[in-house]
Amino acid sequence: MTDTDWVAIGSIAAVVTAVFTAAMAVAIIVTAIYAKRTLVAAKADSRARTRPALAAYLERELLSHGTILLVIKNFGPSSAADVRLTFDPPAPAIDDVAALADSDLNKWLYQRFAEPVPFWAPGWSTSNVIRAGQDRLEPFSVTVSYLGPDGTRYQDQFALHPDHILKETSSTPSKTDNPVELGQQGVSALQALVRTLRTR
Repeated sequence: MTDTDWVAIGSIAAVVTAVFTAAMAVAIIVTAIYAKRTLVAAKADSRARTRPALAAYLERELLSHGTILLVIKNFGPSSAADVRLTFDPPAPAIDDVAALADSDLNKWLYQRFAEPVPFWAPGWSTSNVIRAGQDRLEPFSVTVSYLGPDGTRYQDQFALHPDHILKETSSTPSKTDNPVELGQQGVSALQALVRTLRTR
């Protein structure tokens, strides 16, 4: 082989090395981008699984026909902080709320959540009576805003309609004078009550 051949082989080897180096650099960049995306997704997934999850919903009072409760509960595995509730239609000004009659159930709801709740533990729930007897209750919405343990602010809006609770149907045992059947109905009622209490 002549010197020219060796120079050509050296040039080809240099080109191959350069192409291989460039390919490795591209592979490293692609791997870094993929790793970063995977890390971000894992972090988001971890946050979603461990975040507090406060929800507002309506619930019928078990032993008082026609009474509806507004329940706020933390279904998440971690605590929430700086929990704020706002309503639509909005609550009146604080002075106007204080002037409402004590019989106005909204007064107690608005006063209760006029200030942020500093800490809300996992599983904790609270409720307010918002309808008693045959009082009229219009649809409304509750916006719940709160901080997670890592300082992330979450905000969820819940549109609540009383018909979803009031139009619920159920069955009741037929009336009887037979003491055995009365006893069986009593046992069934207690079992239903226990099942209901276990779900809370």
